[in-house]
Amino acid sequence: MNPQDSVILEIYKYMNEKGVLISYLGDFNFNVVNSLLASVKKVIHDSGIDFQNQKRFYAVAAECLDNVNRYNYAFTGEKVSDIYTKTYFNISEDKDCFIIQTGNYIHADQVPALNAKLEKVNSLDKEGLKALYRDKLAESPAKGGGLGVIDISIRTGCKIIYEFKPVKDDVLFFILQTTIKK
Repeated sequence: MNPQDSVILEIYKYMNEKGVLISYLGDFNFNVVNSLLASVKKVIHDSGIDFQNQKRFYAVAAECLDNVNRYNYAFTGEKVSDIYTKTYFNISEDKDCFIIQTGNYIHADQVPALNAKLEKVNSLDKEGLKALYRDKLAESPAKGGGLGVIDISIRTGCKIIYEFKPVKDDVLFFILQTTIKK
């Protein structure tokens, strides 16, 4: 057996143990998003959850992918190194829930506003989230006004877990995780 084969087996075992259903690492574009959403539909269809939860699951996955698109360092208009264009999308399952994780590079300038938005969303209960959603919608209905993380939190009923990992002076790796109960 060649040494690469054992690495593949280890990765397979790890992903199987962690209940990984979809895992993507690579460049992010329209075709990739469409492919990932088609895979999400397949996972949802095969999951056995009821129709209402299927709709909720799909909407949350789509919002998570949209957030990657919105905050991705590679889309800031600057010429960036190829190492900062890779994104991560993962869906895993355990007995009680599905876990959606995204990871992408962001520019340091984006962190304060994004952190404030996530802290605000995580500090509110369901009624507070709905009020914030209505307020944001009234402020800027044409662009959506940053409704994505609010929508994720409302639909999941869970706090959004996130982290900013420093990479270099002006670049961080942004990790977002949400849970969808079955």
